[in-house]
Amino acid sequence: MGLTKQYLRYSPKGVFNLIASGRGGAVYLGSKNVELAAIAAAQDVVIWDLKKKERLRTLSAGEKFNHEVTSLASNSAGTLLAVGYTNGSIKLFDTATGSSEVTFSGHKNDVMSLCFDEECMRLVSGSKDTTVIVWDIVSESGLYKLHGHKGPVTAVKFMKSERNIIVSSSKDTYIKFWDMTTQHCFKTMTGHVTEIWDFALLHNDTILVSGGSDAELKIWQLDFEEDSKGDSKAFVKTEDKKKKVEDTTNEEEKEDEIDEDNSILSIKRIGSILRSGEGRLQHLCTDKNGRVLAVHGTDNTLELFIVCTQEEIQKRLAKKAKKEKKRTGDEVDPESIKATVQEQFKRVKACKVSGKIKSVSVSVNKEQCRAMMVLANNQLEIVSCDVSVMGKEAESLAKIESLGHKSNVRTLAFSSDNTAILTASAEGVKVWNRFSLSCVRSMPCGNALSCIFAPGDRHALVGTKSGTIQIFDIGSGEMTEEVSAHNGEVWSLVLTPDGRSVVSGSGDKTAKFWDFELVSSEAHQQKILSILHKRTLELDEGVTCVSMSQDSRLIAVGLLDSTVKVFFVDTLKFFLSLYGHKLPVVCMDISSDSTIIATGSADRNMKIWGLDFGDCHKSLFAHDDTITGLKFLPNTHQIFTCGKDGEVKHWDADNFQRIVTLKGHLGEVWTLSVSPNGKFVASSGKDRAIRLWEKTQEIVVLDDERETEREEAAEQDVGDSQPVPGEQDKETSLPSKRNVETEKGAEALMEGIELYYQTIESQDPQLPPLMLAYGAENPLDFMAGAIGRIKPAQLEETLLVLPLDVVERLMGIMLKLLKNQVEVEIVSRCLLFLLEIHH
Repeated sequence: MGLTKQYLRYSPKGVFNLIASGRGGAVYLGSKNVELAAIAAAQDVVIWDLKKKERLRTLSAGEKFNHEVTSLASNSAGTLLAVGYTNGSIKLFDTATGSSEVTFSGHKNDVMSLCFDEECMRLVSGSKDTTVIVWDIVSESGLYKLHGHKGPVTAVKFMKSERNIIVSSSKDTYIKFWDMTTQHCFKTMTGHVTEIWDFALLHNDTILVSGGSDAELKIWQLDFEEDSKGDSKAFVKTEDKKKKVEDTTNEEEKEDEIDEDNSILSIKRIGSILRSGEGRLQHLCTDKNGRVLAVHGTDNTLELFIVCTQEEIQKRLAKKAKKEKKRTGDEVDPESIKATVQEQFKRVKACKVSGKIKSVSVSVNKEQCRAMMVLANNQLEIVSCDVSVMGKEAESLAKIESLGHKSNVRTLAFSSDNTAILTASAEGVKVWNRFSLSCVRSMPCGNALSCIFAPGDRHALVGTKSGTIQIFDIGSGEMTEEVSAHNGEVWSLVLTPDGRSVVSGSGDKTAKFWDFELVSSEAHQQKILSILHKRTLELDEGVTCVSMSQDSRLIAVGLLDSTVKVFFVDTLKFFLSLYGHKLPVVCMDISSDSTIIATGSADRNMKIWGLDFGDCHKSLFAHDDTITGLKFLPNTHQIFTCGKDGEVKHWDADNFQRIVTLKGHLGEVWTLSVSPNGKFVASSGKDRAIRLWEKTQEIVVLDDERETEREEAAEQDVGDSQPVPGEQDKETSLPSKRNVETEKGAEALMEGIELYYQTIESQDPQLPPLMLAYGAENPLDFMAGAIGRIKPAQLEETLLVLPLDVVERLMGIMLKLLKNQVEVEIVSRCLLFLLEIHH
C-alpha cells in the first residue's frame, strides 16, 4: 500500500479592514461610560474604546459559526450584550470577558430587534419569521412565542412602567400591544398605511412615535383608563364598550375609525413630524432616559429631536400665550392652551455625514448628547450636540475611517518577505502589517483593479479602471508617478520572475511589457522608480488576466472569447490555445515548476492543463458561482480558489481532490493572494472583511474531512419541531426550536434511561464505567445528573423528541427523584411539561 499524501490545515488567523458592517448596527455600553461601544462586524461584535479609537476585544460565536449579526441590545449597565444572528439564534455575551454561555434558539429567520426589560431579567426578540419571543435570562430559557403579525417584525420594546406589556411593530402596517400575563394581543393599532420600520416610546410610555415608508413620523398618545374597580392592570374591560381612536389632525377620519376592542388602552393621534431626510425611515432611536430622539432614513442625513420636559413645555406655552396676548390684546392663560407636537419636540438642525447611515445609537450625559452612526462605507462617525442650548447645531466629534477601506477591496498582494499585505479599492491603497493586522500606510488612488509590490517592497504598483498604472512610494506614503498605460481597464499586473520588469493586461486587447527604471524628477531630489514601455503583445480580444511561468519561458493571457492563449516570452510567438471554458477565464496561475496551468472561469469550472501540449488534465466544478481568484501554493501543485459563492477552497492539482473549504466570508469573495513562503493566504470579499488564513501543523485526513462535512450538512437539515397537542392556531407556542443539540440531548437521555434500568435489573454493586465517569454514587444520582445536563433553553424540545414508551420509563425515574428531593425544580418542570403534552 502506497503512502497517502499529507496535507496541512489552514485555519483563520485574523480579520482586518472591517470597522462596522451596516446590518447589525452599534450600541453604547452603559449610561455613565459613553466611551465604550459594541459594533457589529460581519459575524462578530467588536468592543471599541471610542476615545482612543482602539479595539478592546472581539465577541465571537466561534470559528464554525458563519452567520451575520443582525441586531444588538445591551442592558442598562452595559455588562450584558444580546446579539441576534441571521439563523435566528441569540447569544448573550459578557462584555467584560467576551464569553458567551447562553444561546437562545427559537426563531427560524433573521432576528430583527432585541430589547431588555428594566430589571434585565427578560429579553424580547422580534424576527423576520413574524414571531415575537420572550426569554427568561435568569433561568436561561424561553417563556413563550407570540404569533399574530402577518409580516416581519421590525421592532419590539418593553413598556417601562409597571404594566406587563410588550409593544411590537411589523411590515404588516400594525403595531400590537401584548399582555405578558395572559400572553395575548389586547390591542392592535391600525393608523399606518405603509410598512412600519421602527417606533419609540417616550414620556413614561405615554407618547409613541412611529415611522414608516413615508416622510412622516406619526405621534400617538397612549392612555390607560382605570376600570370600575380602580385597576389599570386588567387590559380588557369587563363591560363591552366601543371606544373611538381619536385623531385630532383630521376631524373627518374620526367617524370612520371606530375601535371595537374593549381594552382599557385608548390611542389618540396628536400630530406628526415631517422628516427632512429622503427615502424610508430606517431607524428611530432614543437615549435611555428618552431625552433625545434620533431619526435617519436611507440617506446621509441624521435628524435629532430634543424631547421637552414638562417644565420646558410650560415655558414654551407661556411664550405662546404672550404672543397671543400681543396679537389679540386679551389676557391668555397658558394652562388653557393645549400643548401640540411643536411644544413637545425641539428640532436640532439636520446633520449631514460622509456616507449613508445604517444605524445610530444615542447617549446623553449632563445635557451633552452624542450620536454614534454606522455608515454604509465602513466608517463610524460620532456627532455631539448640547441639549440645553436652543438652536445649537450638531457638530462632528470623531471619525473612525483610517482603519478600513470605504469600498470593496478588489485586489491584494503579499510583500516578498511575507510581512506586509497591500490592498487596493476604488478610493485608496493601504499597506497592512501582517503580524498586528494594523494599517501602516494609507494613500488615495484611482479605481484599483490590480496591484503588486515592486521588487524591494518599497514601492507599490496599482492598475486602475481608467487604464493608468500608479506608482506609490510606501516610505513617504505618496504617489510618485501615474503612467497612462492602456486605453482600457488594467485587469492584471504580473512581475517577471527576474523582478526587472512587469507585464500589464488590459481590456484594450493588449498586454504590455514594462521595465523598471530609476529616473530623476523635478518634484523629488532623489531619483524615483518609474516604468518604461518595452514591448506590446497585440491580441484579438480584451485581456482578462495574465500569468507568467517561473522559468520566464511562457506567458499566458486570458481573453474575453473564453480561451487562454500561451505565447513564448522572448519572441512573443504563439504556442498554445487552451479552449474549453464556456465563459471568460477570470483568473489563472502557473505552477512554480512551470508544468501545469490552472484556469478559473465565470462558468464556475476550474480546468487544469499541461503546459507541454496544452491538454486538459481535469475539469472540476469548483464553486457554485463565478471563480474570482486562483493561486498556486509556491513549490507545490496545490491550489487555492475563491468565488462569488463566498467560499475559499484548497485543492490538489495532482489527484484533482478538494482538500478543505475555508468558510468565513459573508457574500462574494473578490480576490485572494498566497504569501511567497506559502504559510499565509489572504482573501477579501463583499462583507468588507479581509481574512488571513495561516498554515497549521494539523494534518488533514480527506476521508475524515468529508465525513465532518456530511455531518454538518445533516445538522443543517434537522426537521421542524414536533406539533404540540392543543397548541395549533393559537397566539402562543413553545419558544424553542428543534436543532441538533436537542436531538443529541434526547439521545443522551434515552441512553441514560436504558443504562439505568439495565443497572437496576442486573443488581450489580459495581456501577457501569459511564456512571463512574460522571461521578455518580448510584443509578438514581446518575439520572439526576443526566436530566440536569440538559440546557434549560432546550428542555421542552428535548422532551418532545422522546417516544412515549421512553417517557413512561422516565416518569417512573422522576417520581423517585421527587421522593428523594433530588433536583426538584428541573424534575418538576419536566414532569409537568410531559403531563401537559401526553395527558
